[in-house]
Amino acid sequence: MSSQRRPLFWVVLVGVAVALSGCSSILERSATADSSDAPTSTAAASTGTQEQDGATAQPSEDVEPVELEEGFVVWTQNLEPATLHADEQNLTITSWIRTGLLEGLFATDASNSYYPQLLAGEPVLTVNNNLSITIDYKLRSGLQWSDGEPLTTDDVVYTHKIWTEGCNVEADQSIADGTSDSCVYRAGSRLGLDLVTQVEATSETDFTVQMASFFAGWRGLYSEIYAEHAFGQDAAAVNGNLSNWSSQGQPLPSSGPLLFDGWEQGQSMKLVRNDNYHGSVSPDAQNKGVALVEGVIIEFEPDTNSLIDSTLAGRGHLVMVQPQPEFARLAESTDFVVASSPGVQYEHWGLNLLDTHLAKPAVREAIAYALDKKALVAAIYAPLFGSLIPPDGLGNTYWTPGQSFYVDHQAKYAGSNLAAVDTTLTEAGYAKGSDGIYRHPTDGRLSLLAGTTGGNQLREDQMELIQSQMLAAGIEIVIDNVQGGNYFEARPFSPAAMEAAGSSGNSGDPTIWDITQFAWAGGAWPGGVSGIYQTGSASNPYGFADPEFDLASVECDTNADDAARGDCYNDLDLFVTTLDKNEKGLFMLPLTQKPYFYGYRSAELSGAGIAPDQAGPLANIGDFAFN
Repeated sequence: MSSQRRPLFWVVLVGVAVALSGCSSILERSATADSSDAPTSTAAASTGTQEQDGATAQPSEDVEPVELEEGFVVWTQNLEPATLHADEQNLTITSWIRTGLLEGLFATDASNSYYPQLLAGEPVLTVNNNLSITIDYKLRSGLQWSDGEPLTTDDVVYTHKIWTEGCNVEADQSIADGTSDSCVYRAGSRLGLDLVTQVEATSETDFTVQMASFFAGWRGLYSEIYAEHAFGQDAAAVNGNLSNWSSQGQPLPSSGPLLFDGWEQGQSMKLVRNDNYHGSVSPDAQNKGVALVEGVIIEFEPDTNSLIDSTLAGRGHLVMVQPQPEFARLAESTDFVVASSPGVQYEHWGLNLLDTHLAKPAVREAIAYALDKKALVAAIYAPLFGSLIPPDGLGNTYWTPGQSFYVDHQAKYAGSNLAAVDTTLTEAGYAKGSDGIYRHPTDGRLSLLAGTTGGNQLREDQMELIQSQMLAAGIEIVIDNVQGGNYFEARPFSPAAMEAAGSSGNSGDPTIWDITQFAWAGGAWPGGVSGIYQTGSASNPYGFADPEFDLASVECDTNADDAARGDCYNDLDLFVTTLDKNEKGLFMLPLTQKPYFYGYRSAELSGAGIAPDQAGPLANIGDFAFN
């Protein structure tokens, strides 16, 4: 199998409001752009809760409390999936629902670290003499589906078969093209799975996976296991059955703590307790057995203020959505506990290296000196999350605060250093004009376009604050937002802009945008971040092209030593967040982690578990309890 055949990244851009692109399916999400409210790298998490002081917020007068079904937790949610097939919409809400229904070989905890879920322990990975990989797994004993059928290695082999059915293969039986139309099962990516040459069961609990070469994200493979006896005869049948979560008129069996019980589209979905659940092994879970509550009802309410009103009025117990300034109303309520934890999302400013001004390292460095991340966190995020987010912001795109490998590579730019801005720009030939804005003798006024997803109030507030910081430093920022998901296709990821980025400006149009503000998201495997920066990548609008980086990223991803690979990813980050490697760098300005707004009404619930950003609120449903 050619090592150059497969891409090292997977990116899907989504234009749906209040959604993250990517979802938790058989494959771990790598680097994805969130087109609406905000997510890359691996995330550190706070497991504590934050309760704000202040008067209790009140709902609107026309919202009346309703009688709730006894024993059921009501989760109010502003985005409803059209289907429960994880790869049809790539909506985070879909994966969050499925987290309560299906388990996989590994899952991620609140620190965004992998833990063995259906496995009895860590598998044994062997690097063979020909550099192929053998991984020996063992399932936990006593696993069963909700209908009482045992969950065995036959289900693992079946799951692999469904995902690879019809795919073109190489001579070693690995997938020839992970995104090939020949594959029957609908999936946005088969990254990593395309290296698997064989899955063989040797007993009901023991099985072996052979891979053509090492894949750093191997623990993210098979993050859901399907039931051979119930999910469908073939991949086409599974596609149809997963869409409405039923087969032959009956709900699909679950391996997770909840069962699908019904869906009144446009209104609500009901999930009931799985009394045959084999128990949680999550390091975050206190209750390892069946859930204490009868189940969960998801109430779909697309209007943000109505969602807040419903929650304050007692119609809902639980909220987990993309953050917006309006949610300060909930954060201020003495009846509402904010239990968010920083996760896999981070906001950033990305700079177009093909712009006349931004092509100069001195200009990019001046922007870094003018940016005050600490003030940004205090003004935009503290009202929602208190001290849950590190106050100094983020200085790395591969690792986040709290992780052992995290290093703030932009610490030298901390705060607003106007003297350093002046020195840097003056040495580059700029001088302040009478209007206070720097000018270059040949390239003119230092005025730059900056855009984001218009209509996202939190993001627009963030941009306006940075705009004022830049103005104080003599750099003019002209806001150039485009409404919602249209921003991506109109600006940084437009065909003409991407053509310019891929050709180093020799074709296409490099003038469509200068600065972009949005968020990237990733998973527990940080190697997916590299796809944002690789030469010619469909997720690289920045114009960054560096063969040294491309080669180094392959070396990192194929290093089987976890510690050495962690250090290697840090070295990769230096290419993009600093000028340490060469003058092409410092085009990425990570701002801060951006967790989901997660919390619950403490007046009704004594606890609502820990909700890892990536896994969602149902990951530890066993810990939900009423007062």
